[in-house]
Amino acid sequence: MEKTLVIIKPSIPDEEFWENIVISREYFKKIFERILRMKWFKIEKRKVENMSTKTAEEHYAEKKEHPLFNSVILYITSGISEILSISWENAISEIRKIALKMRDKYIWNNSKLYNMIHASDSVYESEREHKIHFS
Repeated sequence: MEKTLVIIKPSIPDEEFWENIVISREYFKKIFERILRMKWFKIEKRKVENMSTKTAEEHYAEKKEHPLFNSVILYITSGISEILSISWENAISEIRKIALKMRDKYIWNNSKLYNMIHASDSVYESEREHKIHFS
């Protein structure tokens, strides 16, 4: 068994997209949850919150020097996020595959800022992120 942390981020502002198409967080969440049910992943913990600036900065600490850091913090704290702890065999790699496919399909402008879904990329990151969000 392996655990991974997933964050379904706030809806994406319409000004970021061609023809002002808004990606609804609720629509995105429904698709992601349907995939989880099909794959039999277990949701261990779940919380819905408007992430604080302090928590967001801790979560993205390794990206502090990135030019988009402040924009990412403003985005992730701009609305409700859903944070999930998911377990299953190879959960980290399996959830990352799903998340990347969803990004490609639904975030077609390949935005570096608005990914709409976060998934831990390693056991170390999963453990670090779980401490931040579920301590």
